[in-house]
Amino acid sequence: MRKFLIVLAVLVLATSLSAQVRTGNIYGKIVDTDGNALPGVTVTLTGVLTAPVTSISSAEGVFRFLSLAPARDYTLKAELEGFRTEIQENIIVVLGANVEVTMTMQMGALEEEVTVTAITPVIDSKRTTVGENVTRDVLQSLPSARDPWVVLQQAPGVYVDRENIGGSESGQQASFAARGGGSNQWAMDGIVITDPSAIASPSYYDFDAFEEMNITTGGSDVTVQTGGIQMNLVTRRGGNRVSIGGRIYITDEKFQSENLTDELKAEGLERTNVIRNIKDYGFNLGGPLFVDRAWWWLSIGAQDIKTTNLVGVADDTLLINYAAKLNIQLVPENRCEAIMHIGQKEKWGRSSSYSFPGGWHQTGMYHFGSPIVKFQDEHMFGDSLFLSVKYSFANAGFNLIPMDDEDRVIMTERNIKDGIWENSYFSYQCKRPVSQFIFGGSYFNDVLFGASHEFKFGFDYADRAQQGLWDSPGQLLTRYNYHTASIDITGDNNPDIIPAMKRFEFWRGGWDYGAVSAYAGYLSDTITFGRFNLILGLRYDYQKPS
Repeated sequence: MRKFLIVLAVLVLATSLSAQVRTGNIYGKIVDTDGNALPGVTVTLTGVLTAPVTSISSAEGVFRFLSLAPARDYTLKAELEGFRTEIQENIIVVLGANVEVTMTMQMGALEEEVTVTAITPVIDSKRTTVGENVTRDVLQSLPSARDPWVVLQQAPGVYVDRENIGGSESGQQASFAARGGGSNQWAMDGIVITDPSAIASPSYYDFDAFEEMNITTGGSDVTVQTGGIQMNLVTRRGGNRVSIGGRIYITDEKFQSENLTDELKAEGLERTNVIRNIKDYGFNLGGPLFVDRAWWWLSIGAQDIKTTNLVGVADDTLLINYAAKLNIQLVPENRCEAIMHIGQKEKWGRSSSYSFPGGWHQTGMYHFGSPIVKFQDEHMFGDSLFLSVKYSFANAGFNLIPMDDEDRVIMTERNIKDGIWENSYFSYQCKRPVSQFIFGGSYFNDVLFGASHEFKFGFDYADRAQQGLWDSPGQLLTRYNYHTASIDITGDNNPDIIPAMKRFEFWRGGWDYGAVSAYAGYLSDTITFGRFNLILGLRYDYQKPS
C-alpha cells in the first residue's frame, strides 16, 4: 500500500502542531520599552521538572525553549548589561501547545529586578489543531468514571457508544468517532501505541498515572499518519520535589437504585445490570534521583469491577496497571527519557449471553500483563536545531478461554429437541507486537528570505504484526469404543474379549498471521510574516504487508 500526501495550507495567526506529542514549548521575544528587539539577552528557564536551561536572544530578539514537560511553575529570567533583570513566574505549559511570551526590559542597573506573574494566553497563535486539553487538575475533579474513554466523552464533537455508569464499563473499551469517523490513533508519551489489529487502545490504564490528556479531532500536521481522533496520553514524571499520593474509591451495590418497573417485568425482564462492588485504588511516588539531573516516578493502580449482567451471570474484571518513568538531563541541552507501562487485565464472563451464559475467561498473554516501553533521547544544538530519536515496543496480546470449559476438553453436542449445538464455543489466543523507531527534528531560521521559518522533518519505521491461534468448538477430542466387548467370533460358545480401542485425539483449530512494515518520511515549513503564516507540508508513506 502506498500513500502520498501533500499538504498546503495558508493560515492567519496559526501554526500546526503534531498530535503525537508529550510536551509543550515556550516561544519568546525580548524588546525594550520602545518595542525594539533586544539581541544578546541571556534568558534562563527554571522549573521543578527541569534543570536550568539558557538561551541567547537572536538579532530579532527571539528565544525559544522546546520539548517542555507540562507544568504550572516555569520561570523565565532575562538579563542584559545596562538593563534591569526581567522575571516572569508561574508560566503554564500544557500538552501540545505553545506559550508565547514577550518580555519588556527597562534601562537600569543589572541588580534591579522586575518580577511579573505570567498568565498563559487564552489564544495559542501557533496552533491549528482542533481538540481539547485535559490537565491533571481537571482529570482529578471530573465527577465521572475514571478512564480515558470517559474523558473522550467530554471532548466537543466526540461520540461514544456507551455510558460508563459508576465505572461499571471501565473494563471495556468504548467505540468513538468525531467528524464522520476516521482511523483513530492512540499515543502515549510521544509514541503511537495503537493496537494494530483492533485499531484501539492496547491497554487499560491507572487513571492517576496521567499528567495530562490531549484529544485532537482535526488539524493534525504531517507528523500524523491518519485522520480521525488522536488520543494523546502523557504520564506523570518526577521532579526536584518528592511527591507521594494514593487513593481508594468504593462503589457498592447499596449505592444504586433499581429501575425495573412493573411494565418491564410484564414484558419478561427479570433483572437489570447490577454493580455488586467496584474498588479503585492505587499508589504513586516520585522525586529526584539527583537534583537538577535525574528524576524518577512510579505508580501502581487497580480496579476490581464486580457486576452482574442481564443474564444473571457474574461479569467481573480485574485491571492492574504499573507505570514507571526515568528522566535524565546531565547537560542542559540533552534530555533522556525511559518509560514502562504494563497493563494487566483479567475478565470473567466476557460476552456472556443467553446462548453462551458462561462467557469467556480473558487473561493476558504474559503473566505480568501487556507491556509498553519507550526510550528517547533529544538534543538542542544551539538555538536553531533540535533533534529527537525514539524507540518503542508494545504487545497487546490476550487469551480467551470458555468459562464452562477452561480445560478445553468438552465436545460439541447436537441438542435435537431445541435444535441447537451445545458447548459450541472456542478458545483464542493472540499476539500483537509493535516495534517502532522514530527520528525527527526541527530547524529554525528567523531571517531566511526575509521571513521566519520553522522546518520540521522526520522519518518513522514501524513493524506491526498480529498472530492468532484458536481452537474450533467441539473439535478437540474424539473417543471411540470406550468399553471392552464380549463376542463369540470362533463359534465355540466361548465369548472372546475384544480389548477397547485406544482413543485418539484430533485437533482442527486455526492459525493466522499478518504483518506490515511501514515507512514514513515528512517535511514541513512554517513561514511567518508578522502575524501571517504559510504552512507547506509533504508526507510520504510506504507500507508493505505480509
